[in-house]
Amino acid sequence: MPAVPPVASATGQPRKGKDFTAMQWLALLVVVCSAFSSQMVMPLWVGAVIDDLHLSEAAAGRIGSFEFMAVAAVSLLVAFRIQRFPTRLTATVGIMLLVAGNLASAFATGEGALITARMLCGLGKGFVVAIAFSLAAGSSRPTRAFALLNIVYALFSAAFYLAIPYAISWDGAAGVFTAMAAVAVIGALFMVRFPADRLTSSELTGLRLRSLPGFGFLAFAALIILWSGHNVIWTFIERIGVRDGMDVTQIGVVLSLSAFLTVAGPSLVRLLDTRLGYGVPMVGAILLKILAVFAIGYLVSDRAFMLAVPAFMLLSLFITPYVMGILSLADPAGRLAAASSAAMTAGSSMGAWIGGATLQAMGWNGLTWASFLHFLVFTLIILGVAPLANRYGRLAAAG
Repeated sequence: MPAVPPVASATGQPRKGKDFTAMQWLALLVVVCSAFSSQMVMPLWVGAVIDDLHLSEAAAGRIGSFEFMAVAAVSLLVAFRIQRFPTRLTATVGIMLLVAGNLASAFATGEGALITARMLCGLGKGFVVAIAFSLAAGSSRPTRAFALLNIVYALFSAAFYLAIPYAISWDGAAGVFTAMAAVAVIGALFMVRFPADRLTSSELTGLRLRSLPGFGFLAFAALIILWSGHNVIWTFIERIGVRDGMDVTQIGVVLSLSAFLTVAGPSLVRLLDTRLGYGVPMVGAILLKILAVFAIGYLVSDRAFMLAVPAFMLLSLFITPYVMGILSLADPAGRLAAASSAAMTAGSSMGAWIGGATLQAMGWNGLTWASFLHFLVFTLIILGVAPLANRYGRLAAAG
């Protein structure tokens, strides 16, 4: 899931904001990566939990879903009242929850205990990410700030995917959770340099949804559906790799390469911008993503897995900035952007739950079609929304 600012700039004009020192930037980046660590390697720990605790796919999907649900709830809470949360203290509480939740996960022996532990991690991640995004949004160059967050996130993901298979070989699911706890401890060590100043430029006064144009609501719904469809497959990507005859180390290498390549998604968007409007790039990308879904679902081959998974990951990060652009057009004050991170997380929660239930009931083919139906609905929404957004954008540019 890409980093998105809680407040989007409608005009794109430079604005005054606080700048961080080099050490503050380093602390911010380390803390964000430590918070996202469980999301990065979720498919690997889902597979390890199924094997070690002998849980069903549906149960594993529910566990991941509850974690994402907690992230979404806390992200919304903080976004609504960001000015009331002290930055360093709130992020420190989040990091401590991540340490406690991951350690508790390592000792969990059943679905209920693991859900509770993962929800602790979700609460912690929600606090950390909401605060970190608000700080980046309040900097003098927020676009560059979020680009840097995305790049560092992708590079850290690439390295973490290579390391986690060794943790699984060491102690199975407990090894994964212990590794994530260790990463959170490293994040905690950097809290003394974490930015402590309140950034007034990123404060929100609440969401007045009735003031927004209709296509903004539709784009917001499309964002939820996109990430739900993505997570239907993504939650069980490790299980799919095992089905295709790969071991966890090989799967980790593919996911590492895929994470590294996702840097290209935002870069391609920056190149194309809106020269082709909003609809053509998104519809073209979602059609390619659908092809990747069917390749992953129906081609039982390690080669198909190695080719389709990077494309599957990259295309969501290509599509998302265009949806964010539509949200910014619909709501120049940035109110929809404030809730977009929670929307993507809520979609991920839905997808994990739906994917687990579908896989248990209908197998791999059912999983493929469940994801496809999400992307079909997304396409239909975008076909309706894009012309309105294009027209709105032209009027805004002219006026």
